[in-house]
Amino acid sequence: MSTMSQRSHVTDSEAWRVVGRLEGGQTQAEVAQAIGVSQSVISRIWNRFLETGSAGRRPGQGRRRATTPNEDRYLVLTARRHRNMNATLLQQHLRSATGTTVSTQNVRNRLHGVGLYPRRLMSHFSVHPDNRRIFIWSDRGSKNNLAFVHESVRFGGGGVLVYGGISIDGRTDLYIIRDGPLTARRYRDEILRPIVVPFAAAIGDDFILMDDNSRPHRANLVEDSLFEEGILRTEWPACSPDMNPIEHIWDALGRRVAGRQPPPQTLQELERALLEEWDRIPQLVINSLIDSMPQRCSTLLAVRGNHTPY
Repeated sequence: MSTMSQRSHVTDSEAWRVVGRLEGGQTQAEVAQAIGVSQSVISRIWNRFLETGSAGRRPGQGRRRATTPNEDRYLVLTARRHRNMNATLLQQHLRSATGTTVSTQNVRNRLHGVGLYPRRLMSHFSVHPDNRRIFIWSDRGSKNNLAFVHESVRFGGGGVLVYGGISIDGRTDLYIIRDGPLTARRYRDEILRPIVVPFAAAIGDDFILMDDNSRPHRANLVEDSLFEEGILRTEWPACSPDMNPIEHIWDALGRRVAGRQPPPQTLQELERALLEEWDRIPQLVINSLIDSMPQRCSTLLAVRGNHTPY
C-alpha cells in the first residue's frame, strides 16, 4: 500500500489554513498528516505565526515591491480581522499606520497573494432580510464557509459583551455582561471581586493583571480596589492592542462560534455558544500566545510604538 509523499513546503494559503487548524485544537502531527507535509514544516509555520503574526513565506528577490514584508503582514492581518473593509479603506489604514501610499490594486495583489479574494457576503435570513451588498475578504474555496455567512437576525438590540481572563495553564470562566454598559462600579463588583481576585489568589505572588486603558478599568474606585487587594497591574501605553495576546483569543473564539452548525439564532443561543467554545479553546494555544510577549515587546520597541504585525 502506498503512502502519501511528504512535501517540503506549502503555499501561503495552505500556511494560513495550518494556523487555523492549530488554533482549532488539532495537534501538529494531525495537521501534518492532513496537509501531507512533515511535522517540522508545521512547526516552522506555527513559530513564524507566533513571532511575526504572518503564516506566509518571505517574498524572494525580484522587482522592488511597493510595500515591505511588514506592511504586507499589516494589510493581511487587517483584512482578516476586518473582512468587510474594502481595498480603499485598507489603503488608507496602511498610509495612516506606516506613511506608505500604494494603489488599491497593490492592496488587492498583496491579499490575492495569500489567497484572499473579495466576495459578496452571503445572508442567512431568519427574521429580517438584509439585501445590502456587503463584500468581505475570504479565502479561495470558502464561499459556503459559515464563518463568512452574515447573520441578519435582529437580536432585539446589539450583541453580547463578555469578559474573560487567560494565564499560563489557566483561564477564568467567561462572564456575560448583561443589563447595560460596563461601568467602573460594575467592573469592580461583578468582575474584579468575584473573578479576578480569586484567580489572582490561586496563582499567587506572580500574578500581574493585564487589562487595558478603557475608562471603567482606570477609574479611581477600581485603582483603590486593586490597591486594597494587593494586585499589581501592567501599565499600558495609549492605544496598544498589539500588546495584548488575548486579542488573538477573541478572534479564535469568534471564528469558533461562527463555525457552529447550526449557527446561533438568538441572544440566548449566542451566549451559550460563547460559553461552550470558550472552554474548548486549547490551553496550548493560550500558552503559546502568552509566551510570545517578549517578542511582542521587542517588536513594539523596534517600531517605536507604531503598529506591529500582532
